[in-house]
Amino acid sequence: MRKRTLLSLAVLLLALAAAAGALAPVKVDAQAKPIVWNLPHISAPTYYHTINYTAFGNKVKEKSGGRMEIRFHAASSLYPGPELLPAVLDGRAEIAPVLAAYLTDVLLEMGPLELPFMTSSMEEHKKAGFALRGFYTEMLAKKGLKMLAMSAWPSQQIFSTSPIRTVADWKGKKIRVYGADTANLARLMGAAPINIAFGEVYSALEKKTVDGAMTSATNAEPMKFFEVAKFINYWYLAGASQEWIVANQKAWDGLPRDLQQVVLDAVKETNLEEKEWGDGIAFDARVKKRLPEIGMTVVDPSPEELKKARAMAKGAWDTWLSRTGADGKRGFDLAQKALGR
Repeated sequence: MRKRTLLSLAVLLLALAAAAGALAPVKVDAQAKPIVWNLPHISAPTYYHTINYTAFGNKVKEKSGGRMEIRFHAASSLYPGPELLPAVLDGRAEIAPVLAAYLTDVLLEMGPLELPFMTSSMEEHKKAGFALRGFYTEMLAKKGLKMLAMSAWPSQQIFSTSPIRTVADWKGKKIRVYGADTANLARLMGAAPINIAFGEVYSALEKKTVDGAMTSATNAEPMKFFEVAKFINYWYLAGASQEWIVANQKAWDGLPRDLQQVVLDAVKETNLEEKEWGDGIAFDARVKKRLPEIGMTVVDPSPEELKKARAMAKGAWDTWLSRTGADGKRGFDLAQKALGR
């Protein structure tokens, strides 16, 4: 009898414990998995863009306590350059750079500062670019993109397999270009423009698919262009090649408010914009001294030849204005004002 009583008591206690457990508040993890955004880019693994954007992503993870990650994908490992803008527009990439080198008809009006010979140094390009921040923000918003930061590649020059010292030297050469306006410039200079993605420039120079390639001189070592092109021609096609770090607006709106603030704070706390421009300016100056040490010949066209080229390039400006409508004209006027012209 005693055993039966003890057994019944034990069963009762177990039942009470189970009931208490069922009634106790359940701790709910509101976000079991971190939110992961992917940031694709074309920059080489050792390039300053890679270093700075990786630091930005790390700061987001730190400040969010691991609730959000922004994973950087270097060297076109996720999407090639021409695919970056379509990817962020349609949401395949939540965050990405909009590169001036790959502006299309979708956002062509954002490129007044990228017109050939519009700017002649990174400092000049930066000053004008920040003056146009409101214009850029407006143009991106029209396409469902939220601007988070502005940065740039250093000044745009020409790698080549033979020197391009004069305007006459352009004639007949096959030149890698990266958009409609650089293609127009090449034609105006008598060259044959060939659109080639950044990741394919090395092989194009190696196989002599092209005689030269427009891009930043700072890519000589990170992309090993010095192995396949022995000349670097300082025509200063542009003082810089700008890029805008943007988020897909739908992806942004889907973030909790506190994580939106984390992303914005991470931009500020990593000093992303100033770091990008400062690194670019320093890198640009350092590389010109470094190029002869890695076996490259630096070609500095004469002031007279540069003047001829700039005069010829004005035709590319006219073509751009005819294609970009009222917004393009407004951006062009803002650029001219910012440059004091």
